[in-house]
Amino acid sequence: MKFLEPSFLISFYHEKSKKHKKSKKIFKTLNKQDLVISYMVIAEVLTVLRKIKTRDELVKKAYNSMIDDLIVLDDTSYYEQAFQKSLTNKIGFFDNLYYILMKDLKIKEIISFDHNFDIFEDIKILC
Repeated sequence: MKFLEPSFLISFYHEKSKKHKKSKKIFKTLNKQDLVISYMVIAEVLTVLRKIKTRDELVKKAYNSMIDDLIVLDDTSYYEQAFQKSLTNKIGFFDNLYYILMKDLKIKEIISFDHNFDIFEDIKILC
């Protein structure tokens, strides 16, 4: 399994992103049945897409695509751990949440354009 992080998905869904073509090319190489996100990823992707004024049709398409095509995990039980970890390292709540979820589920690979994950030596960044 591979975890899809919001920076990758935002680039994938936002056609004007500088990394849109790269994300599309990478996505084509992936097995959809092997791709994991969490509900917080959906919230973060949709929030950013709206904030950068992505057209409503594309936001709806992104939402439906994430819900229908990817494995969506409930991440609420990890919030306290993510908050505590965000007090002890240099990255924020969301990235700590994704890392803790991955670690608990033994997911070793993340697809991300976010270099914050470089601090974790036990996961492999695939972008």
